[in-house]
Amino acid sequence: MGDEGGGPALPGPGRAHVRWSEAVGAEICRRLRDGELLRHICEEPGMPSDTAVRKWARARPGFDRALKAARRAGWRPEGRLPRGGGRDGPAFGYCPEIGDEVFERLCEGESLTRIAEDPTLPSLSTFYYWMKRIPEFNAAVVEARRIQADRFCDLGWDLAEGASPETAYLTDVRLKQLRWMAGVRSPKVYRIKPTEGELARETTTFLIRHFKGEPDPVTGELRVVAYCPNPETGQMEREDTPGYRYPAGCVTVPGGTSWEAIQARKAAEAAREAAGREAAQRRGLDDNEWI
Repeated sequence: MGDEGGGPALPGPGRAHVRWSEAVGAEICRRLRDGELLRHICEEPGMPSDTAVRKWARARPGFDRALKAARRAGWRPEGRLPRGGGRDGPAFGYCPEIGDEVFERLCEGESLTRIAEDPTLPSLSTFYYWMKRIPEFNAAVVEARRIQADRFCDLGWDLAEGASPETAYLTDVRLKQLRWMAGVRSPKVYRIKPTEGELARETTTFLIRHFKGEPDPVTGELRVVAYCPNPETGQMEREDTPGYRYPAGCVTVPGGTSWEAIQARKAAEAAREAAGREAAQRRGLDDNEWI
């Protein structure tokens, strides 16, 4: 781990200043690999503060990589060997202090990924392992994310109030992202409900009946015949045609005549004509004379 630059970190209140050195960096990484917390290491006399370690990591990429590798090696589930073999280091355990800090930082709007980048805290895989194995930590994360969703709504309102014609497009992009994140963080409250497709509108078709006078083929009398358009074929059809039915769902206006009524009327007329012919035959009249 080479010193790639960066000034010395300022000591905290009441602490002796500790300058960067390869030996101190190596000692911190060794103890991290053994499973110790960085914040506990930094509390000891002769060690830098956790703020100083963060500054060293930002200023020295080599130390930053070694620090992250040590954290991954030291915070692993029980019984899992380090990558590449070697001795089985100490298994990590849940720390309520860290759980409380993660909860507070999540409530303030930080993501779990961003929190895990803090060198004084466990890695992201450790957090997810805790969520899987520690019910109280998982419940705290779920509750913190619900609170995050509320904060996103407040932030969205602030963005909307501060929008201008020049920033309207950018504000729209941010609001859509906040809406999506709020739905993910608290799906029971903020999940975007799928919209139902527009229901088909009921349509009403009016069929205009036409009437015309035609001579009856049997009696020769002039009769009024009704024609109604067929909505399926578009052709005009006589209502007194045998087998004719009004279209499905059709309701006739007052005065309309159904096919059954037409057939009953024709049967009555046929019976009357038959009776008239029979009476005429009894009187010796021709078929045309009895009319």
